[in-house]
Amino acid sequence: MSGRRRPTRLLDVAEHAGVSAKTVSRVLNDEVYVSAETRERVLASVRELGYVGDAAAIGLRTRRSGFVGLIIPDVRNGFFGLLTRAIEERLTPASPALLLGDSDEDVDQEERYLRLFRQQRVDGLIVLPCGAPSLPDAVSEIPTVVLDRTVPSVRGIADHVLPANRRAAEVLVGHMVGHHRLERVALVAGDRSISNIGDRQNGYRRVVRAAGLRPHVTDGHTTPDEAAAGAYALFRTLEPPFGVFTTNNRMFWGALAAIESLGLTVPRDVVVTTIDSIGEATVTGLRPTQAVVPVATVASRTMQLLAERTLDPTLPPRRVSVDLDVEYGTTCGCVPLTGSPLMVGSMPTP
Repeated sequence: MSGRRRPTRLLDVAEHAGVSAKTVSRVLNDEVYVSAETRERVLASVRELGYVGDAAAIGLRTRRSGFVGLIIPDVRNGFFGLLTRAIEERLTPASPALLLGDSDEDVDQEERYLRLFRQQRVDGLIVLPCGAPSLPDAVSEIPTVVLDRTVPSVRGIADHVLPANRRAAEVLVGHMVGHHRLERVALVAGDRSISNIGDRQNGYRRVVRAAGLRPHVTDGHTTPDEAAAGAYALFRTLEPPFGVFTTNNRMFWGALAAIESLGLTVPRDVVVTTIDSIGEATVTGLRPTQAVVPVATVASRTMQLLAERTLDPTLPPRRVSVDLDVEYGTTCGCVPLTGSPLMVGSMPTP
């Protein structure tokens, strides 16, 4: 076995190009006082030898790691995948690489990633938090943006980019109550302790209370199966027609499963609205009525705040609110169904 090859060093490039190590450094840093002929000879040696540099050495010199750390709650959730991609597309040349951590909504796992990113001296931190105890320490050490949701420990000390979840919920529930004249509107919700879910629940309750209606709630669910069980128990107590507002895509799919199990039809018997991008619902023939977080806008504002915080650490904490995009579809009846959907409950008798 020949073993692994030793990585090419800056000294190897200098020897190959017939110049000093300082000249190679000047070329790689795009400094002046290097002739065009020498610059091209050094770059040719870099290409031929496959030199990629030493990140640790560069970091010592520039005091930058070249990394931005991102902690998301669930890599399996399509929204967080879209958000990660949008942030990666907006990285700057100064910090061109993204380190990704999946907390899986677990405080201890989030704590491990925070410790790792602090050890790696990341240039910036973006976190969708679940409450790790060292998050305030990370905010004090690293330019940080808290995204999508927040926790009490950083509300007054960190920059935030937060979707206007309560306002979006009010629009969707208000649409069912005002436009569709429904007297019964149910809520199928996730964990209220997560701030964005709590905001969506608050929007539902405000509209229902203002309309003088009774709230019908099943909440605290984390999976579609849990949501389906809770929704089934709740929906069987309601007389159609009624409305359903779900707080995210998992709750949406759970609610649809309960509707199908009860032999009800969307939107004839049940009007359904949700917050989250439910692109997968196109396979059912449904176009959900939904409020969607504008991922590109959220990512752009996040990177803007991160850059400003990096340039001026003394800035006071900023809070940016981003309105959601509301799309009306077939699940509320505003857009007629075309063709035969694969799953909307029992089909009407011809």
